[in-house]
Amino acid sequence: MKIKKRLTISNILMLIIPLVLIFGVASAMKEPFMKIYDKKNEEFKLKDPYAYAIQDKLRFEMDKIIRKEDLNDFIVEVQKFLEPKGYNLIVTYDGEIVSSDITDEDRKAISQIGDDVVFKSNSLVLEMNSTCFVKNSFKKDNKVINVIAINSSYVPVRFNMRDEMKNVMFGYIGVVFLISIIIITITNVILSSKIYKKLIKPLELLSYGSEQIKDGNLDFEMNYESDDEFGQVCSDFNDMRLRLKDSVEKQLKFEENRKQLVAGISHDLRTPLTAIKGYVEGLRDGIANTPEKQFKYLNTIYTKACDMDVLVDSLFLFSKLDTGSFPFKFNVMSASYYIESFYNIAKSEFYGKNIDICFENKCSNLTKIKVDFQEMNRVLFNIVENSIKYNNNILVKTKILLYETDDSVVIEVSDNGKGVLDEELKNLFVGFYRGDTSRTNPSEGSGLGLAIAKRIVEDHGGKISAYNMNGLIIKIILPKVIKVHENK
Repeated sequence: MKIKKRLTISNILMLIIPLVLIFGVASAMKEPFMKIYDKKNEEFKLKDPYAYAIQDKLRFEMDKIIRKEDLNDFIVEVQKFLEPKGYNLIVTYDGEIVSSDITDEDRKAISQIGDDVVFKSNSLVLEMNSTCFVKNSFKKDNKVINVIAINSSYVPVRFNMRDEMKNVMFGYIGVVFLISIIIITITNVILSSKIYKKLIKPLELLSYGSEQIKDGNLDFEMNYESDDEFGQVCSDFNDMRLRLKDSVEKQLKFEENRKQLVAGISHDLRTPLTAIKGYVEGLRDGIANTPEKQFKYLNTIYTKACDMDVLVDSLFLFSKLDTGSFPFKFNVMSASYYIESFYNIAKSEFYGKNIDICFENKCSNLTKIKVDFQEMNRVLFNIVENSIKYNNNILVKTKILLYETDDSVVIEVSDNGKGVLDEELKNLFVGFYRGDTSRTNPSEGSGLGLAIAKRIVEDHGGKISAYNMNGLIIKIILPKVIKVHENK
């Protein structure tokens, strides 16, 4: 999952999860706080001496009286209700007091109200000074039953619903807010830690990779299995490491080849120079004291100088090819026509040199390649000359095979020689390599021929390789020239 997507989901979850949990907690906490509010309301109702509440209670309980015997249970039940509220009770049945627990203060208050009001009036509620008088009166079996509740130390109490609800709500909101803070903190810590782990691991891995490269170690590997942006970065880092490693290896190989090139140049120049120096000293010291010897010495000096000239020319050509400054003259021509032209030239060039050259063409005459005629001839001549030079057979048989693939033209030059050792094949196109470690016979060649051939073929956009098969086969692959025909 991409980091951007992961961060987006994490941010959404940081909103959704706390909201869901807070909603759940708020819903769960609502019931307990409502119970607290209801409990306070009930407690107030138990203690509230409000007269009309007393009257309603008395009226409700009186409905339970069926006969006179029910008065006892009624009186007990009502006294339990009135006692917490500071009321005392008088019950009369057909003008007779059947129960009374009033105090002297109550009697004094009744006397102020008047007996006619107290005993002869119908149901009423009376609040006067510090006295609250509640009377319920009804008939049962033609008998009048009066139930009188009196509180001579009446202090009105009012339940402030708004304040109580406000207190409960403030408490409810405070608890929910506190729990919300805890939920948000825990959610953010958990989600942030997960994101942190996802980010810190690849960062540490990249830091490790940078340290390894800084220390010169290019053999490590960045193992990070993920499809996020860091996965791509680590993959690119690995590719960079591999390219850097390849570049370093190529540089080391290049330096090694340069050292070998310098050593080869030094050796191959020293050999003819030493010979020239020796023959000049022979002339100077009079060792060559006859015209025949002098001619021989001078001819040898000239030959060695010519060898040096060839070597210098080869070095100059190799240097220009190596730096990419050689001026090729490319022409588009038929591959069959070009190879057949070379074949005819080679037959004439090597006539009488114990070599039999044959040509087999499996390529269409319409197949074209882009080639520098002169320089590609240099490549092919060098290959054929090597067949003669390094073949001990009396008659060298060389075959030139031309064929094509979907997008390439292939030229194979094979001989009937003993081939090349497998371990030497990889060095065949390295400058100054002749498979001759002693290098005692530099006149047989500079060792630059196939190295130059490789550069020329590669500058043609092709490839050159060698392998053994009943002799040595040099294989050259050149790209076809594809022409796009436009319909007019």
